[in-house]
Amino acid sequence: MPEGWRLDASDDLRRNWKSPDGAHVLGCKRDSFNGTTADAAADGQLAWYRKTAESAMEGLQVQRTRTAQDGKDAVLLTLDYHWPGQSAPRRRVELFVTGGAGQVCQLLVDSEAGAGRLAEQAGLFDTSRARLRTDVR
Repeated sequence: MPEGWRLDASDDLRRNWKSPDGAHVLGCKRDSFNGTTADAAADGQLAWYRKTAESAMEGLQVQRTRTAQDGKDAVLLTLDYHWPGQSAPRRRVELFVTGGAGQVCQLLVDSEAGAGRLAEQAGLFDTSRARLRTDVR
């Protein structure tokens, strides 16, 4: 993790870290809750995000791209949305790829969508993606 980041949420399936200024969240999750393929996991996650009452993602706009990670098929989601009560837009970038033990790895970077923040987000996501290990549990 970059210096100064703190563990924000953690359980048996996921870890989320928050940047020192609170502008970015970096997360990694491994599970098979929505299936064992990148497509199934992305579909299941999107279905939950679209339940605004549960996800709190208002005005959700989604771009879905097929890609590859470590030679495996992967799905990249770019989500633009608002949190309730906040005027500032947010962007979340997520990668879904099949990992070890039949689990799907979900890497995400969620950020404020202000001018300089999206460039920071792109750098964080690219660095995290380059270091993602899909072969571990």
